Amino acid sequence: MGERGVTHGLKYQARSLAAAPGSTQQSRWLVGTNALREENVVQLLEFNPEIEAINVLASYLHGQEIWHLAPHPTQEQTLATISNQGKYDVSGSHTATLWDITAKQQLEKKAELKAGSGTPRSVLWHPQRATEAISIEDGRWRLWNLNDAANMTGDVGAGDLYTFWGGAWDPHDPSRLCTAGGNGVQIWDIRSMKRIGELPDAHLMPVRDIDFAHQQQHKIVSAGDDCKLCIWDLRMLGSASTPLLELGGHSHWIWQAKFNPHHDSLLLSASSDSLVTLWHTPVTAGESSRGQVGSRGLQGGAGGQSKGFGKEAHDGKACSYDDHEDSVYGAAWSLADPWTFASLSYDGRLVVNKVPSHIKYKILI
Repeated sequence: MGERGVTHGLKYQARSLAAAPGSTQQSRWLVGTNALREENVVQLLEFNPEIEAINVLASYLHGQEIWHLAPHPTQEQTLATISNQGKYDVSGSHTATLWDITAKQQLEKKAELKAGSGTPRSVLWHPQRATEAISIEDGRWRLWNLNDAANMTGDVGAGDLYTFWGGAWDPHDPSRLCTAGGNGVQIWDIRSMKRIGELPDAHLMPVRDIDFAHQQQHKIVSAGDDCKLCIWDLRMLGSASTPLLELGGHSHWIWQAKFNPHHDSLLLSASSDSLVTLWHTPVTAGESSRGQVGSRGLQGGAGGQSKGFGKEAHDGKACSYDDHEDSVYGAAWSLADPWTFASLSYDGRLVVNKVPSHIKYKILI
């Protein structure tokens, strides 16, 4: 297990965590609480590494339970949330809302991304265009223009076979979208609004999350209810497709998987087994010309443990962090420090940890 992290406790339960843009010097995150009959908030948190403390920079009253939040990548004062429709609403109906943070440090509703009866799962911002976004719903995804108001410019149904849980916008090719639908991954061309590829059985159980590698094109990671992570090359599609690497080390559903923004060989996973796992995959990331990835990849030994990074590099688990006592729904890398990350569990505990020094030096040297 890794060293103990720095902990911050929220007042209520929470499920939503995202790195906060705007600062290249300080590690900051946004978190959203998830209490049914309480005044929920979005908090802006900052990690001070010198004194190992987490400070609350701002707290914005939100009201409704927050199930997802997505800060705008370039506009610090803009964010999207997905929440239930009323403070005491128990119907399960959710809505996606766009907010501006005012000079008085309050959330001001800008628009609702509402066009049907589906349940929104997540909001994805365009990698390059500040006024475009996609909302992922349980049965479809929608493209939005947010210039003055929320104008839907595209609407694509998932079909009878899929329930979408999330998705990711390709940072290298903004015309490409990946969705987590059913047990598979679907690839879409946003220009034609058509599906152009699929990994139909990426996992044995539903896929919960997808993320694109930031340095290498065509590479994604998928996380599933089968307790597995799979890394794929989207140029190698088909019913018989096998992942570049399969990683197994969790004992329950994996809710999030995130590539490091600067080093594709570093990968985080957050699971409802209460663990956060850091993976080091130098072979799959191309950081080592030694070693090969075989059928279904190298899993790094029993239970997903690493075989060790000696003279010959191997892909596998670098470290697990057991700071949490409840399901971990969020994991997010710092945008200011590539070696720092945060995780969030349902009991409202946010923990900041660092990549172990021996892994850091293997990457840098």
